[in-house]
Amino acid sequence: MPQVKLTKTAIDALPTPTTDTVYWDAGCPGFGIKVTPKGRKVFIVLYRTAGAGSRLRKFAIGPYGRVTLNQARVTAQKVFAAKLDGRDLAAEKKESRRRMVADRIDDLLEAYIAQHVVHNRSGPEISRMLRREIGSEWGARSIHEISKRDAIDIVTAIEHRGAPIAANKALKAIKTFLRWCVGRAVLDRSPADDVPLPAKQITRDRVLSDDELGRIILAARRLGCHYGDTVEMLALTGQRREEVARCTWAEIDLTAQIWRIPSERTKNGKAHEVYLSDQAVAVLARAKSEAQFVFSKTGQFAFQGFGPSKRKLDVLANVTGWRLHDLRRTCVSGMARLGTAPHVADKILNHQSGTISGVAAVYQRHDFLAERRKALEIWGAHVAFVVDTLRAEQSETRKAA
Repeated sequence: MPQVKLTKTAIDALPTPTTDTVYWDAGCPGFGIKVTPKGRKVFIVLYRTAGAGSRLRKFAIGPYGRVTLNQARVTAQKVFAAKLDGRDLAAEKKESRRRMVADRIDDLLEAYIAQHVVHNRSGPEISRMLRREIGSEWGARSIHEISKRDAIDIVTAIEHRGAPIAANKALKAIKTFLRWCVGRAVLDRSPADDVPLPAKQITRDRVLSDDELGRIILAARRLGCHYGDTVEMLALTGQRREEVARCTWAEIDLTAQIWRIPSERTKNGKAHEVYLSDQAVAVLARAKSEAQFVFSKTGQFAFQGFGPSKRKLDVLANVTGWRLHDLRRTCVSGMARLGTAPHVADKILNHQSGTISGVAAVYQRHDFLAERRKALEIWGAHVAFVVDTLRAEQSETRKAA
């Protein structure tokens, strides 16, 4: 291979060969420029990975014109410096190109959903959102092409649709997915880590007063159907909406007055026992015992029409600005007011971590079943008193009118 002192003038004067020809720089061994029969000129670096006799590596810096001679020399020095540090930039570049092709987002997304999302209680909803927002936008791209701006663009588009809370949820899901990629050594760091939530998160603290709670339960009974029973059961047990709505008779032991929620139906994946007060049993007595689902019109499918039913309930109860989840907070706050200890309330709510945490949580395995039973009995009696008192007042008011 010929050697020349590479200058801009010398490179411009190089002839077009019949075969690929490399002209090595006389002043920098291993650095040169390859000229092809089509007249294309490309700066290259040739080096051995580990001294004499070791494998030769060729690193393509870039085409002359797009890369200046000075830029090429600087890059060549970086390649030689990396070799001294034990790095092989040519191999790293080849691996980077392979990963750009192999690590497609649609493949990674489906693997993430199958291994991580489907096991969550809200898995179907999260899966649909990930495929809709990420899969449709990024699907055919490599995960290594994704930047912070890409994450911001998706979240901003959702926010512009008038759904700031949905934008928050999408960003959290994106961050979790990208961190999973980091954990799998697909990414070195997540490009979405520093992206702020688009909407301000406001922690709800709504606790219904006894009067509001009584009006809601009386309205739920007037509304009837399976939604009304679901609402009253939420108020009496303090469990989550989907746990109550998807309750089956197979989980109910009326003799022991116990409702056993299996681990696959709880948020934290931990099986949970709920004591059923006499008031809760009375709610169950109104349902069809021969059906599969307790709170269901046909018994074959869990109740779904929460939105329309909630609006009707608000009108009947004349209570607004509340959500069904507020019944859970109202229940535990009411029990605390009636003397229930915090660690017992945590057990009733099936909180994974609460007042007992750290080392104590590792060794504390007592379930406080007796204490939980007493607390729910007291709460059930209190709710019954509130409802009966309010019903009597409403009856007196009607008579006076």
